[in-house]
Amino acid sequence: MERYRLLKNEATADIAFIAYGKNLAELFRNITIAVSNIMILNVKKGGNKKITFVMHDKSLDYLVIDFINKIVFYKDYKNIIITDARIKIDKNFNLHCSAVGENVRNLKDNFLVDVKAATLHDFKIKKEKGLIKCKIVLDV
Repeated sequence: MERYRLLKNEATADIAFIAYGKNLAELFRNITIAVSNIMILNVKKGGNKKITFVMHDKSLDYLVIDFINKIVFYKDYKNIIITDARIKIDKNFNLHCSAVGENVRNLKDNFLVDVKAATLHDFKIKKEKGLIKCKIVLDV
């Protein structure tokens, strides 16, 4: 199963991708992996920085966007690239994340793109053929 697929020619100054998951936890994990791979060439899952956080949103759409923006927050303000995450989401859109990452300085030679934020432009999430698919556009 694909974790994610980059979409070429979708957005002229942005990067679009579709993440997949059999459930919400897997979808959010694959979003994490996609965002880190967009930013860093040959990034490996794992790292020496441990991160935990809790989030809540009123809808799944906003939870996805805010989750990605939290990943960007850690890059910009904590200098940590989150490379992998274990996610738990309940029916009230409470998200518990236990993640690992690497200091940006250790990855600077492989830095590709600076993601600024996730956008709602052309955002879609749907269930199809037993998978949850989420199309996301990142502002870079």
